[in-house]
Amino acid sequence: MKQFLICLSLIFSLFIEKGFTQQKLYKISYQFADPETGTDTSASEFIKILAGNGDALMHAFISKDQMRIENLLFGKSVQISNISKGTSYLLDETNKTYSPTDLASGQLIETSNEGDNYAYSSDFEISLVPNEKKTIAGIACQKALFNIAGSKDKQTEITVWYAAQLPKLYWGTYDYLEKVPGAALYVGSAGLGIEANKVEEINFDQSLFEIPEGYEEGEAEATVADSTLNDYLSWYQDPSTEYFGVQDSLGNKLTPAKYTAIYSFIGDYAIVNDAAQMFGLINLHGKEVIPCQYESLSLETEGGPVVYMKDLKYGLLDTNGKILLQAKYDFISVPSSEYALFTEGEHIGVMDKKGTVLLPAKYETIADFKDNLALIIANQSYQLINKTGINLLKSEYEFLSFAGEKLLLAFKDDKYGYIDYNGNIVVPFKLQNAQAFENGLALVTEDLENFYYIDTKGKFIKKYEE
Repeated sequence: MKQFLICLSLIFSLFIEKGFTQQKLYKISYQFADPETGTDTSASEFIKILAGNGDALMHAFISKDQMRIENLLFGKSVQISNISKGTSYLLDETNKTYSPTDLASGQLIETSNEGDNYAYSSDFEISLVPNEKKTIAGIACQKALFNIAGSKDKQTEITVWYAAQLPKLYWGTYDYLEKVPGAALYVGSAGLGIEANKVEEINFDQSLFEIPEGYEEGEAEATVADSTLNDYLSWYQDPSTEYFGVQDSLGNKLTPAKYTAIYSFIGDYAIVNDAAQMFGLINLHGKEVIPCQYESLSLETEGGPVVYMKDLKYGLLDTNGKILLQAKYDFISVPSSEYALFTEGEHIGVMDKKGTVLLPAKYETIADFKDNLALIIANQSYQLINKTGINLLKSEYEFLSFAGEKLLLAFKDDKYGYIDYNGNIVVPFKLQNAQAFENGLALVTEDLENFYYIDTKGKFIKKYEE
């Protein structure tokens, strides 16, 4: 009987070991990608060079119960996680240390490039798009969209293409991906995205998910959320109600703790959300200059109007709550204090900050608007149009941006150059990277090693000194 039990124990051990080693393990390699097309563009080229001349930005190893994330940008960082046990560690390969961390530690997500605007990752809701399909790295993917609860703002919308046949993958500030029913092979928003360029099933290797021998425990990561609202105001939380209020740097309470969310100040104002899930606006003194009575409010730029939603339509308010434009458009975004974008159906137009239409809604993409001219994207190339919709440029460009001094920074045939509003070449297309003009000077480089300043005629002025 004893021999039988020993034999049974050995068989059971072998069964467990065999089942363990036969877990499916996938390796996914990611690169930077354009959020619209999913392909590399001039906007991502410079960052790709920093990432290693197009080499992988990140490797992910995922099984049903375990994850390993290797971030390769600016050196290598590694996070290993055991989903079933709820444990996660950061590995420091330089100092041979490991530190406990949250399996997914993202608490605040930047929602705007201007004004340090943030939202809690828990505020992002998922919406599955069942009728759209896409193949990424040879894998059939489905589409999902994330946005702040109640918002249709394209500036904060996150697009995800996921493979439902692969295990879930989420980490760090990508903690919202836990809601995705599969592995995200593409994640993109207003700016650069990341996309898988290779997915492969590999032999299971448990050592990938273990702390290497000889590593010593380091200090755990701080997990306290950043409460900063601006340079001298922050939020505080009532532990009994879990609601938030505003306090100054000395701890003086400017508002009672009655809000479910307080967003960072944009200039003198911040958006708040009350217990009834209605939105309002407060000033630096904590006063509600717009009561919490709107389905949605958005303040994107300092000095710009406030976008409000009513009956699923969008309009404009000033910061005192006065209606500048009745809610009648499908969507409004204010990327600049000088103009706003509005949509009717699937097309976009331009208005001023009081709601006067400058360009009708008949364009698919408007990249920027300045000097009464708009940069649009049509047929996968950039155009410069006037108020009548006439393209002022004869050549096609892969990328254009306003560069100041009534010039455009242009990208063509893998090089940057500068052109004027009539399409005349001012600085030849010989630059590997270039910036807009500031005080009559622009920083440029031809080899990504030597940087120098030029004037508006392309004349060398001085070398850049760090």
